[in-house]
Amino acid sequence: MSDSLWILGVRLAGAFHFVTLLCACLTPIPPDWESNLGKLRHRRLTFEPYMTAGATMALLGLISLLFAPALITGTPFARIVCCSTAIFWGGRLGPTRWFGVRPVLTTPWLRFGYKLFLAECVVHTLAYGWLAVRPTG
Repeated sequence: MSDSLWILGVRLAGAFHFVTLLCACLTPIPPDWESNLGKLRHRRLTFEPYMTAGATMALLGLISLLFAPALITGTPFARIVCCSTAIFWGGRLGPTRWFGVRPVLTTPWLRFGYKLFLAECVVHTLAYGWLAVRPTG
């Protein structure tokens, strides 16, 4: 695959980071969310992982959009960033399936969005993972 296609792909992936972030903000809150959180002693701490994931998505998206040519070079720093991105998205894939959200996906759009999110996790993990380990020369 040519470098120009990789650059385009990384920039599109960067844009999808922001699309995913926007969709996450528009996703309805599951039923009984407040009552379940009310049982926790430090319920404010439950928002920290969401904020961290959102900030990470925004940062990785921005890096992918602004520095796509640098990310495909195969330099040690580019490989570290690509590896980190692959780990982040691969790490999102596992727990997302474990959360058991299917019962609250009550509309076709929510079901489609969930499947698209899972596909995005797989594609980002594989593509950035390949950029992290691919031979250059």
